Amino acid sequence: MGNIQNTFGLNNFKTMKETSKAVEFKNIVNDEVIYLLPNKEITIILNPKTVEENKELEEKSTGLNHNTAFLEFPRREHTGNGPICYGYAYKFQSDDELDVFLRELNNK
Repeated sequence: MGNIQNTFGLNNFKTMKETSKAVEFKNIVNDEVIYLLPNKEITIILNPKTVEENKELEEKSTGLNHNTAFLEFPRREHTGNGPICYGYAYKFQSDDELDVFLRELNNK
């Protein structure tokens, strides 16, 4: 996980919170929040408001992800008794792929 966190740091993201469900990063330039899931595959979650404003980002997503750890994101009804936080997931095979994606995201 260390190399991945370095990749976020190199792209102006600061670690805000760490739980067993996700690590929250905040961009120190534009305040954009991204969550990193503790999966074997590198999986990040972007704010639905950011994604839905950018068709290209929406097309690259691997789908919606719901999680109580996404505290900075909006909530919606899903399968439970009440609304839950959600965002758009993106999966990467390597730190390099993540780095390219974060650089592109910073330039939007």
